[in-house]
Order: sequence, then structure tokens, then C-alpha cells
Amino acid sequence: MASTTIGTGSHVQLIYDSGLVLTAIALPFSNFLMSQGAFLLVIAWGVDRWKNGPLFRGKTREYWQTQPVLWAVLALYSWELLSQLWSTDLAYGWQALRIQLPLLAFPLILSTARWNQRLGLLRVQWAMALSVIAACGTCLWMGLHKSGELQPRDWSPFISHIRFSLMITFVWGWWLIRWLKNNEKMALLIIILITLLGGLFVWKTASLTGAILFPLTLLVASWPFQRLRRIVLTFSVMAVLASVGAGWSLLPEYPKAEVLETKSLRGEVYVNHPDRCLRENGTHVWVHIAWNELFEAWSLRSSMDFTGQDERNQELRMTLIRFLASKGLKKDADGVGALSDEEIHWIEQGVPTILEKSHRGLQRRLDVIKFEIWNAWDGGNPSGHSLIQRFAFLNAAWHIYQKNPILGVGIGDLPSSYGAAYNALNSPLNSNFRLRAHNQFITFLVAGGPLNLILLLVLFRVLIPLPSQIPTHPTSAAVLFLVVIILSCLTEDTLETQAGVTFTGFFIGLFGRRQPPPV
Repeated sequence: MASTTIGTGSHVQLIYDSGLVLTAIALPFSNFLMSQGAFLLVIAWGVDRWKNGPLFRGKTREYWQTQPVLWAVLALYSWELLSQLWSTDLAYGWQALRIQLPLLAFPLILSTARWNQRLGLLRVQWAMALSVIAACGTCLWMGLHKSGELQPRDWSPFISHIRFSLMITFVWGWWLIRWLKNNEKMALLIIILITLLGGLFVWKTASLTGAILFPLTLLVASWPFQRLRRIVLTFSVMAVLASVGAGWSLLPEYPKAEVLETKSLRGEVYVNHPDRCLRENGTHVWVHIAWNELFEAWSLRSSMDFTGQDERNQELRMTLIRFLASKGLKKDADGVGALSDEEIHWIEQGVPTILEKSHRGLQRRLDVIKFEIWNAWDGGNPSGHSLIQRFAFLNAAWHIYQKNPILGVGIGDLPSSYGAAYNALNSPLNSNFRLRAHNQFITFLVAGGPLNLILLLVLFRVLIPLPSQIPTHPTSAAVLFLVVIILSCLTEDTLETQAGVTFTGFFIGLFGRRQPPPV
């Protein structure tokens, strides 16, 4: 690619490079620093205009025709802006547009600026690698030195662990592509460091998105290499088949009524529910329950009210029977008597299963998913169950869309529309769990109608040029980035947070550049 550094321009190029590197370093660490990096790029763009004339100077019609990403971004953001016309909550709409501004700003600046794309991408690649390695190491070090047991989110003090896992897997794959192409020793070292530190971070934070993206990234990176692609595809098929096999264990398995005991050793008639499948550590929860014995035995072991709540604001008696099941004990006086004082204290704290003490990271996340699915089969409330409650989110979104199928509700009315939808549907979700769709495609559809969704899909499509159009374009890295973003948009509102939209807009701008602007 021809250099785009202008004649006067070492100073302008330096400011651009500083803005690019600062933004890349800031992404895993700080929303504030992300803003400073973007501001520095705005300054560079302004100096560029001052030194080299207005935006349109020297740019031919052919140049503007070869910038589909820029036009797609302008069209998408303009439609979002236009949707304010049929929004009633303009204040929220302006706030949402402000959050999404990086999606417009980075492509606009980087598509029209005079900077060296090849060198810029190289510097960003290095900066992101060093920043991700440093951030992973810092998060793990801080987590290991914190007192008490940490929740998965506690391992990511800087930005959302989900957004960080996107960056980790993308940078890992980007360097993997570089190593496969050039066989650089330094690239291999960076891959090893990110594999170890990033993999441990994903495990500690129980990020399913990151766990899925690592093998998917490997597949994308290996695709241009036929022999390696076959090997990775083979292992991928085996992994999918293993996942399908594991999925069978999530199907409901009900207690066999003929083997259920009817009375405890002390003579109380058991309450058995053979129509409920919920299990803890392989033992059914809703069988062999002697409520009176539980009440009396618990009152002798603890001062906490058996009919009240534990320290996590869960029903204490439900925490108790789940914990007893996880230990393979019946829910009666003998079961409570078999618990240690430490286990009684755990139950008071709200620990519902012994697996919480023995399983960590992704392993514990899979335990929780099993509970959520089986609890749903039993008709339990989905509130707070991150997987199952998403179906309630999507149901509310569909209800909103059916009432506004052409233009959507407008970007400003998303919160109020969801509130009304949950009320209209008499949703079982508690008020603090009545959230948005957690799917960026659905959010854009609800906010701006089908055209909004189409414009988002067009933006993603034009990010990847045909190889015959621009042979020098970093297509493999752009494809990898697109895979990461699409997967994240399927499971999260990625463009609704500063870290997510900055990461997305920044790399759309970097990869969206089609040809050097004329000097």
C-alpha cells in the first residue's frame, strides 16, 4: 500500500499514531483513557485539516465511491439520529447517541485522514498485545491478592469481563494469523502469553463468550492454510459432537416414583414431587423433604429464621434443601445433623450447593446453567438466571416490535417501551431483572425498525472487501474481528457500552479504510 503520510507531515502522522496507540492501550483498561485516545485522534484530524485543507480537497468522486464503510456508518448513525423524531424521551435518546458516537467518529476520522494504514495497524497490533497481556496480568494479580471469595466479575476491575474477553480473543487470533503467515518468534511468544494469561482470565471470569471465541478464532485464523484448516475442522466437529452429547444431560430427568421412600427414619411423611427434575450434584432436590423435621433441626443449629431469607436474600429453606441435595442427603433432621458447622454457616451466607465451594470459573458457570435450565423445566422464576431470563427479554422485544414493525419505537423510547411490554405481558421477571434484549441486532430492530437492522448488517458486510478489489487489505484480521463482533452482538448489547462501542468503532475505522486518500 502506498504511504499516506503527507509532505508536511511527520507531525500530523505522529499525532495520529499517538491517538491510535493510546486508544489501543486504553481499551482493556479505562473508559476515561479511551476518550482521551479518541480526543487525540480528533485533534490530529483537525491539524490534518488545518495543514492540508478541507475534508473534500483533493478527493475525487472515485475516492468517495470506494469508501463503503464510511457511507454505511453515516447511514446507520443518521437513521438512529432520525429516530429521535418519533421518540418521546429525547433526553435518553441523546444519551444513547452520545454513547454510540465512537461508532461514527472513528470510521469518519480514519477513512478521511492522511495516515499510513499499514504502519498504523502494525502499531495498534503491538499496542493491543502489550496492553492485553498487562491487563490480564494485572487483573489476575489483583484477584489473587483480594481477600475472601471472588465472584467472576470481581476478576475484571477495569472494564466488563465480557468486553475484555472479546479483546483477548481477537488480539490472540490477530497474532496467530501473523505467526502462521510469517513464523515470527516474537509472535509465538505473544500467542503463548495471551493463551496462558488470557485463558486463565476467561476461566476465572467464567466468560462463555470467551470460551467459545477461542476455538472459533483458531478456526478463522487457520482457514487460509489448507492442511491446518482440516486439522482444526476435524477437532471442531469432534468438539461440536461432544457438546451435543453433553447437551443430552440437560434434558429433564425425573425421579422414579417407585424408588422414593415415603417416611423418614423419625417417622415423618416425606413430601415428594416426582414431576420436578431439578438436581444438585446429581441428586433430585424436590424429593425426601420432611419440612417439620427440617424446621426443628435447623432451629437447633442456627439462629436464622427458617422461613426467612439467607444473606443473599434467597429463601433460606430453599437454600437448605438444595445444599442437602448437593451433599446427597435427605431433607430431614438426619440430613441437617450430618452438616458441619462450617456448612451451616455457608447455608446462612446463601451458598446453595457444595459445588460452589469445589468448582470454580467456567466449571461453576456450567453448574449454574444446569440449575437454570432444570429450574425452568420445573416452572421456576427465571429472575436473575442469566441464560433463561434472556428468553423473557426476547419475548418483551418481540412484543414491542409487533406494535412498531415499520419504524421501531425510536432510540429514545427503548427503556419505557420495555417497561410497558413487561407489564403488558405480566412478565414473571422481578423489576430489577426486566432488562433489554441482550442482543444488539434485536435492539437495533426494536429501536429503528427493519431499516436500522439492515443498515447494521450492511455495515458488517462492507467491512470485508473482495480480495480482487484490494489485495493489500488485511482481510484475515478484518474477518476475525467481524466474527468476534457478530458473536458478541448475538449475546450482548455490545454497542450500548463505552468499551464495546469504542472497540467496535475503532477497528471498523482501522479495517474500513479502502485506499489512501489523495495527498
